[in-house]
Amino acid sequence: MKTIKYIIVLTLCGLLVLACSKDGEMGMPGEDGVDGQNGEQGPQGEQGETGTANVIYSDWFSSLFPDDIASTNYSFSVIAPDITDEIVENGLVIGYGRFTSPTSADIRVVEQLPFSFFERNQFYSLSFSTPPATNSERAFISLRSMDGSPIGEPFFEEYRYVIIPGGIPASGKSSVNYNIMGYKEICTYFDIPQ
Repeated sequence: MKTIKYIIVLTLCGLLVLACSKDGEMGMPGEDGVDGQNGEQGPQGEQGETGTANVIYSDWFSSLFPDDIASTNYSFSVIAPDITDEIVENGLVIGYGRFTSPTSADIRVVEQLPFSFFERNQFYSLSFSTPPATNSERAFISLRSMDGSPIGEPFFEEYRYVIIPGGIPASGKSSVNYNIMGYKEICTYFDIPQ
């Protein structure tokens, strides 16, 4: 008898579950809540450092020095229209010289100018004319002998420059000294292809 009652109860429960449906009508949407009050404005942050979006860099360009220099001083002009009066006065221009080994292109030497090559008694530098000699020729790569003898064969075969515009106010402080950063650091910092 208990078994029959048990079967009847299970059957009724099963029918009850099957009779229930999840697909009822959707109710009316509720009202929107009240917007909260805006918070107070926070204090102004400190002045940020100069951005890197305006950094300009040249491609590597070939040296215009002769293969063998008999004098103690020699220079050639660089077509650099981006080096303006504003850049010379308030920005920074960093020059680099590059030597690639004739036996392996994987062996490269890149040095920041000015650079003293003591083994050859050669001093390399990047300078600017003010006012410019022409609208586009304002920079010069110079090479001089450090001991008064003829310069001979120049070391670097290619050069490039990186222009970092000014923009940090006199009261601002920059934690980055670009002059002491190595070439690879500068390229990484400003996302410059090497």
